[in-house]
Amino acid sequence: MSRRSRSCLTNLLVLVVTLLVCVALIDAVAYFALGVRGSRHGSDDFVQFSPLLGHFHKPLAQGRYYPRRGRDGHDVQISSRGFCDEERDIEKTRPRIVLIGDSTTEAWEVDPHERPHRVLEEALEGQFEVLNLGVRAYGTDQSLLLLKHLGMAFQPDIVVYTFCINDIRDNAKRAGKPYFEVDEADTARLVTRGYPVSCEETEGRRTADPVWKYSLVYRTFGLAVSKFGSLSSGGGTGLPLEEHFELTPYKVAYDEREAARWRVTRRLVAEMRAVASAGGAESLVVENLHLPEIDTDAASKLTAPYGGEGGFDFDKVTRLFEGFADDTGGAFVSLARVARRDERAAADLMPPGDTIHLSLEGVRLWVSGVAGQLESRGWLKM
Repeated sequence: MSRRSRSCLTNLLVLVVTLLVCVALIDAVAYFALGVRGSRHGSDDFVQFSPLLGHFHKPLAQGRYYPRRGRDGHDVQISSRGFCDEERDIEKTRPRIVLIGDSTTEAWEVDPHERPHRVLEEALEGQFEVLNLGVRAYGTDQSLLLLKHLGMAFQPDIVVYTFCINDIRDNAKRAGKPYFEVDEADTARLVTRGYPVSCEETEGRRTADPVWKYSLVYRTFGLAVSKFGSLSSGGGTGLPLEEHFELTPYKVAYDEREAARWRVTRRLVAEMRAVASAGGAESLVVENLHLPEIDTDAASKLTAPYGGEGGFDFDKVTRLFEGFADDTGGAFVSLARVARRDERAAADLMPPGDTIHLSLEGVRLWVSGVAGQLESRGWLKM
């Protein structure tokens, strides 16, 4: 090798090493000095495999969760019984409300004292003890199983299930969790499948890329490449409509698969009510906020890649639940309806860049809707 070639190779190696050192320094300063974390940073620290539910909280785990990119993390502490809540005794000393659902119930997007169970308990002036049994990424099916096998042991007087729009898709998932199908011989009956859950099915499902988790430079580069790819392909989402969990439930006309998903979800909610009733508890379904339900600009942007809003109805899911409640005599409240009635803006109720989770003002809206239903039905006089 000539002297010139060796010199070029040396310069190249020096450049590469210098770049790597600079990246390492940037990442170290961002992570340790500035506290910059990636979206959903910390979520894996609080969950573990469960043969009953697919995944469940790690008892006594604690740390910080970062719902959005930046430094706005929130403390999370899991109780000895595996809930993102205070320590609770099985025996109750006053009437109890149990909250079930997914991340919109456990509400790691706000600080601990701002979460639904704390704010509702304060709003009811301590008359009720409110327990938060929400678990991130649960469908209606997992919430039902949790209520049946764990939640009812706390002897609730009222069960509040918060429905999130992605629950319909989650209920259709088959891998890594138990699921339900409508019995072909008896359409009023659900059959449990996929239980017990195999640990092999869940391996890798909830493990984040460690480089993405810790490296600001890598995340920034990855997001830039992703955005460029979207722009170069015409600005579309790149996701087929049938896979778009936030949009397909609002289609004006359901195909058979979408109709079947709603039927299963409806049956799961009915089964929740039956489980609660068998334990002597009343039950309430809350339809959580979804950004395009209350923000016309968001609705337009979401539907644009699929031909505009003509084929979508962002009040459809609310009407389906209202019809179901009318048919069964169940209690139901839509947060979107409450927000529109009170003329509340999405920016006041949801964190920036989020489409399903609530800010503190959103939690207060949730509490207002729930407390209003409980009072109107006379359930606060226990």
